[in-house]
Amino acid sequence: KLMKGFIGSANIDTNSRLCMASSVAGHRRAFGSDTVPGCYEDLELADLIVLVGSNLAWCHPVLYQRIAAAREKRPDMKVVLVDPRRTMTSDIADLHLAIAPDGDVALFTGLLAYLGQHTALDRTYITAHTTGFGQALFAASALDLAGVAAATGLGEDELVRFYSLFAATAKTVTVYSQGVNQSSSGTDKVNAIINCHFATGRIGKAGAGPFSVTGQPNAMGGREVGGLANMLAAHME
Repeated sequence: KLMKGFIGSANIDTNSRLCMASSVAGHRRAFGSDTVPGCYEDLELADLIVLVGSNLAWCHPVLYQRIAAAREKRPDMKVVLVDPRRTMTSDIADLHLAIAPDGDVALFTGLLAYLGQHTALDRTYITAHTTGFGQALFAASALDLAGVAAATGLGEDELVRFYSLFAATAKTVTVYSQGVNQSSSGTDKVNAIINCHFATGRIGKAGAGPFSVTGQPNAMGGREVGGLANMLAAHME
């Protein structure tokens, strides 16, 4: 407020510039504003949690503990971890996809194609709330399962197991963090994830949605009060 409102300079940046810039751009491209369509309670309500590029056990231990506690109450809850490394978070995962570095876009583009091929799309939601979906699905369909396997270093059986689980589970939350954001293609990774939630209408509902978790303290709060040089407070431009 001091710099932008009183002194009159935009030459100020919050830590979001290094932390969440990919998610900021992805959110704005998908939603028109830098908005996270979820809340922490969704993690406890979900039937499937997909962790992408997130070592939740070390980097967000409170959230990890909340998920672990929710699984104790609901043992049927499934957790899929997408991470090239085996970390402590792997201990909670039902399926660990040890993906090749930067294979995330291919993984979720393949998922979008799979959803279209297996009648797992929410056509009502797509018609009411998206634009250009047909073109996106057509582009995704050019990548077959063998192509996804080659790009990700995963086996086709692993891919089908993940894809079928995602397709069959209405309450799905995809949590992603610095393993997605800290990349030269981070924004494309963010949008590849969000597109799969658009395709299934799993967004803005209890226990469902794409969920970006920050890599540094208050990266979201800093953006909301206008801390980025190219944005005003309350997500205004």
